[in-house]
Amino acid sequence: MVKHLYKYSADDINIRIAVPDGYHKNLEYLDLVKPGGSGEGAEDHKHLFNYKTLSSIFEKRGFVSYPKEYWDEEGEFHTTYSNDDFGMIRRSFINDDRNKDNVHFYTSLIIDFKKN
Repeated sequence: MVKHLYKYSADDINIRIAVPDGYHKNLEYLDLVKPGGSGEGAEDHKHLFNYKTLSSIFEKRGFVSYPKEYWDEEGEFHTTYSNDDFGMIRRSFINDDRNKDNVHFYTSLIIDFKKN
């Protein structure tokens, strides 16, 4: 699929992907979103990506990754995500009500991909 996206898309394409974050440090969150998890929508999840695994799929096909919101392997949260013309992600740190009081409960792995 990614090979075809690269081949048939415009040179200035921006692909924004938002999925559950496999490096999220909250075990309750991971139980909700993992494949077969207890959360709404988890029944159709097939894989739990992190910023490295998702980026590598696209980078192998010539895309450059721009992580916007993610947890790293040290349990640190990173974000440069903002509501912009590339698409609003409801389940993000700034848009999900479960993150009130600066608690990082429900965030997403959000990455933009552009052609190299």
